[in-house]
Order: sequence, then C-alpha cells, then structure tokens
Amino acid sequence: MKKLDPVVIIVDVLLLIGCGCMFLYGKMSAHSLFIVGLVLIALLVVYLYVTNYKDNHYGGKFHQDF
Repeated sequence: MKKLDPVVIIVDVLLLIGCGCMFLYGKMSAHSLFIVGLVLIALLVVYLYVTNYKDNHYGGKFHQDF
C-alpha cells in the first residue's frame, strides 16, 4: 500500500457514514444513498487498483527470473 491509501480509505468511510447519517435524519432518500454509496465504493476500488496494481501489470517493470 502507498502512504496515501489509508487516508483515502478513511475519508471514503467517513463520507459513507455521513451519508448514512443524512439518510437517518431525513435529508437524503434511500435511492440517493444507494447511488452515492455505489459511486464512493467504486471510486475507492478504482483508486486502489490503479495505485497498487498498475505498476505490476500494465507497462511496469517486467521481472524475469531465469
């Protein structure tokens, strides 16, 4: 994991908790909560995939052990 990854994960979880609180207090509909939750989780997964696995699979250094 990179140094910024825990910060991104914590911010994403806090945003999800904030959206849940808004839903509980009637400021957000269930449909909006579902959409925002999906978008936040998808962005987190894409960010973690790109930062942690891109160098190993797409154009990164090729390690050949012979």
